[in-house]
Amino acid sequence: MASSTALPLALLIIYITFSLPIIYIAIKHGLKHGAVVGWFFLFAFCTLRIVSSAIEMNDPHSSSAALVGSIGLSPLLAAACGILHEARAYILPKPRRPFDTPYLIIFHLLVTTAIAIIAAGASNLSSATLSPDQINRDNALVKAGIVMLFLGWISLAILTFTTFQYILTRRSRKLAESEAGKNLLLAIAISIPFLGIRVLERLVYYFTQNPLLDPVSGSLGLRVGLEVVEEIIVTVLLVIAGLLTRNIGSTVATDAY
Repeated sequence: MASSTALPLALLIIYITFSLPIIYIAIKHGLKHGAVVGWFFLFAFCTLRIVSSAIEMNDPHSSSAALVGSIGLSPLLAAACGILHEARAYILPKPRRPFDTPYLIIFHLLVTTAIAIIAAGASNLSSATLSPDQINRDNALVKAGIVMLFLGWISLAILTFTTFQYILTRRSRKLAESEAGKNLLLAIAISIPFLGIRVLERLVYYFTQNPLLDPVSGSLGLRVGLEVVEEIIVTVLLVIAGLLTRNIGSTVATDAY
C-alpha cells in the first residue's frame, strides 16, 4: 500500500470506530443539562475526519481534504466545551454556575465564526489568480480566525481550572455523589494540553507560513506528532469518560443545591 494513503486509511478506520460508541454515549447521556451538545459535536468532529480522510485517499494533495481537516478543529473544541458544561452541572451547585449556559452559547458562536473565517480565507488562498491585496486580506482572515480559536481554548482552560479549584476547596455531600461528573471533568482537564498543542500548531503555521506545517505538502512526521496524535488522544479520553459515565443521567444533579 502506498505510504500516501496509509495514514488517511488508518484515520478513516479509527474515526469510524469512534463514531459508533459516541452515538451510544449520546443516547445514554440524553438531553439532561444539554449533555447531547458535547457528544453531538464530538460525532461531528469524527464525521469531518472521516470525510477528509476519504478525500485524501483519493487525492493525497487535495486542498479540499486539508480544508475539511482544518474545519474539524472547531467541533473538537465545541465538544470539549459541551462536555465540560455537562460535568459542571453534576459537580457545582446551580448558584455557582449562573453563566454556564450563556458561556456555552458564546463559546460555540466564537468557534463557529472562527472556523468560518478560516475556511473562507484558506479556500481563497488556494487560488493561483489572487492579487497581492486579496492575498493579504485572506491571510488576515485566517489569522483572525485562529486567534479566535486560541482565545476559545484559553477560556476553556481557565473554566476547567476554576472547576477543579472548587472541587479541591469544597467538600460536601453533593460532591461525594458526583463521581461521574468528576470523571468527565478529568477527561477534559487531561485533554486541554493536547487541544492547546493542536491550536498552537495551526497558530504558528498561519502566522509563519512554515512549509513544514503545511497541511497538504508539509512534514508527515510533524503532522502526525502535532495534529493526528493529539486529536486521537482527546477523542479516546472523551469516549472512555463517556462510556464510564453512561448512567450519569440517572444520578441526582446539583440543581437543588
